[in-house]
Amino acid sequence: MLNIVKRYIPYGIVIALIYLVMPIFFQGENYKYDAIEYQFVFPATALLSAVIFSWKRGVDFTFPLIAPIIYIGSVLIYSHFYHWHIYVFIYLIVGMLGSFIGDMVYKNTAREKERKKKADNNYKIKISNITVEKTEEHPNDKSDNKKED
Repeated sequence: MLNIVKRYIPYGIVIALIYLVMPIFFQGENYKYDAIEYQFVFPATALLSAVIFSWKRGVDFTFPLIAPIIYIGSVLIYSHFYHWHIYVFIYLIVGMLGSFIGDMVYKNTAREKERKKKADNNYKIKISNITVEKTEEHPNDKSDNKKED
């Protein structure tokens, strides 16, 4: 359970910062830019975080749920109830799309690593440790030494 939490924490923090801090800058006079936030910034955050997560770990169907859950918290805090259920669905779909894209990249990099490993293994020559000991001299070696003297 702790490993699952550790796996999602960095991505959840980034998503939470963007989803909970960005609306502060789009309040009041900047409310006309609110559509940019909901239609570009939040989906891009969900997509990129899902791609990066799946690129490192493969596809995970629970990860795309992080962005919509944090967005619901943002809706409750900032009271932006304008079509919030549509945006939850959009962020979920975008997160799943990002997971599939990241998984394709993950599989391609895993295949390349496997090919490289196989190629490296095909050309390796392993030599075991061989020791040669001289136990006694050959009789011919003694006679040859005497004749030379």
